[in-house]
Amino acid sequence: FMKYTLFPRLDFLAYLRRIHVAYHPGRERTEVARRLIMHMTSENSKKKFPQLNATWELLAYDAPATIDVEFEDGKKKRFLAEHYSRREMQDIVDHWQFDLHLKHMKEHSMEKVADDE
Repeated sequence: FMKYTLFPRLDFLAYLRRIHVAYHPGRERTEVARRLIMHMTSENSKKKFPQLNATWELLAYDAPATIDVEFEDGKKKRFLAEHYSRREMQDIVDHWQFDLHLKHMKEHSMEKVADDE
């Protein structure tokens, strides 16, 4: 018995141009930021998203963990990572990712109708 996912969720890094994560390691509730850094710097993510400009920093002062993202269409968003789970952040960016995914699919469709017809 095989399980299929008809509509798999897009990776958090999909359709991002840039992402920057900053957090203070001694602060509570920084697990989301730490895990996101591990995900975006992994070899798999680098291979899957070679165009992504992924940066991170460890803060020397006590400040909330922040995640800055810029989508391929230029929209920018900043999250205070301490207030969200990774799933909640994904839910927030899903709408923009979906719009960009549809645009990408239309532009790269094999069924695309030529304008000169």
